Amino acid sequence: MPETNDLNPADLIDRITCFGPRYSGPNVLINTASNLRVPSVWSDEAATSNSFPSSGKSSTDFSPSIITGFQLTTLAGPLCEEPMMGVCFVLQEFTVTETTVSEKAEPGDGTVSQSSAYGPLSGQLISTMKEGCRRAFQAQPQRLMVALYSSVIQTTSDVLGKVYGVINRRRGRVISDHMLEGSDTFNITTSIPVCESFGFAEEIRKKTSGLALPQLVFSHWEVLEVDPFWIPTTEEEYTHYGDKADAENIARRYMNQVRKRKGLPVEEKVVAHAEKQRTIKKNK
Repeated sequence: MPETNDLNPADLIDRITCFGPRYSGPNVLINTASNLRVPSVWSDEAATSNSFPSSGKSSTDFSPSIITGFQLTTLAGPLCEEPMMGVCFVLQEFTVTETTVSEKAEPGDGTVSQSSAYGPLSGQLISTMKEGCRRAFQAQPQRLMVALYSSVIQTTSDVLGKVYGVINRRRGRVISDHMLEGSDTFNITTSIPVCESFGFAEEIRKKTSGLALPQLVFSHWEVLEVDPFWIPTTEEEYTHYGDKADAENIARRYMNQVRKRKGLPVEEKVVAHAEKQRTIKKNK
């Protein structure tokens, strides 16, 4: 967390403005701006008005627009337009610039009112807060949250190797495996990403000729410790990964899959590394 005017953690907890998304999510908005009065989530507006001193320049309550912009940001993050998890935003400074645009336009004088030119001030604050939160999030290292299934597979020792092969191809992780007493049946407990689980049960049944029966149950969310926008920058990384770094980035593949399904733009090159020329010669 960045420096927040030398406040200790107890003061930051008192300055929590809201949670998001839907006012009950795992993301937090903290207000440390001295000239913005935003009610705290722990008390009513009357009790918190003294906790956030105002400069007296404006009596307008901007808190609904600020909170709405934060809610929109956490509801649809910049990576996949999916809800964000475990992100804390700190509002350190709030400034409203006075413009020279006429507030009330007279007919025929050639001036344009501020409302008609830029929209209502509340809408401008919502879009500004939303864009500011998204850019602040993208300025830090970004990670994806992956949903995981917990799978219990019962199989015999004859096809145990084939079951492990399917789990590895699906980027699964074996948690425990043990043999049932008095039989040759193994119980294998694994965790498999949800995005890799499509067709998982059918593939296992085909590879094992119906001897393995998986059961998938949603388990938890897990942080994928891979930066989807990573590129080699240091000399050691260039030596290990090469200049192209053409090894598959799992986080970027997951992100692009979600964006394609939603119809969002995807940064992909049709020709990634055009080094070889293929000449098709017609045989006569």
